[in-house]
Amino acid sequence: MVLMVLVAISAAHAGVSRKPEIQVALNPGSAKAAGLRHLGPCVAVTPDGAAVVGNAMGLWLVGGGKVRDTGVAALECFTFTPEGLLMGVSGRKLVFLDSSGQLKPLFRLPGVGMSLVPGNGDSLLLFGREDKGTWALYTIRPGRKVSLLLRSPKPITAAAETSSHILVVIDGALFLVEHGELRLLAGEPKGTLTAVAADPDGKAIFVSDDRRIFRVTNRRLTVVADGFGGTLRWQRGGLLVFDPRRPLLVRLVRVE
Repeated sequence: MVLMVLVAISAAHAGVSRKPEIQVALNPGSAKAAGLRHLGPCVAVTPDGAAVVGNAMGLWLVGGGKVRDTGVAALECFTFTPEGLLMGVSGRKLVFLDSSGQLKPLFRLPGVGMSLVPGNGDSLLLFGREDKGTWALYTIRPGRKVSLLLRSPKPITAAAETSSHILVVIDGALFLVEHGELRLLAGEPKGTLTAVAADPDGKAIFVSDDRRIFRVTNRRLTVVADGFGGTLRWQRGGLLVFDPRRPLLVRLVRVE
């Protein structure tokens, strides 16, 4: 809790336009007490709003001051559909958790260890480095419908989808994807941005550079919180921020 007080103080001195409320789901102390070590960068949100993180031992449900083993085997990245189906990446396979609790393959991926994030509605976004060395972004829709959105010679590190737009972080800058073309939205090429998240309507867009959380408004970055960063996910009117290195998982509310 001392850590959160220091973060809030530093944010207040960094010119934050609106101080968010910070709710702690996981910190180094609670992670150590639960024996939770070496977490991966992926974090997912269940349909009822719970957070799930993972390591080489499996997936873990985090919230309410508790850490619970889900019993699901380790995955490089994972997310949930609106119906609650767990989807994940295992090596070069896209898998899902069936009704018996077993991970079953759907299809082979164009690269190893790609990232999987929720899209808009019932879609998913898949991105990462392909075997040929380029980076690619795909959308996956029900019925195993996979569409290539773009390829890039530069690293794709994050993606998000709203009701009207697809956002992607490439080479440290935030872009809008329009008809296979990219339009710079915030930051600059070879910049420091690493993550993006947005509310479903696209009215609130957030990015992180691993040290700060920004809100994107009219191509300008406004500091929301200072002193921490990491993977971002939108969660029912709040913003999840996950730094697996500390480890630290917090929810920022009043950021709309």
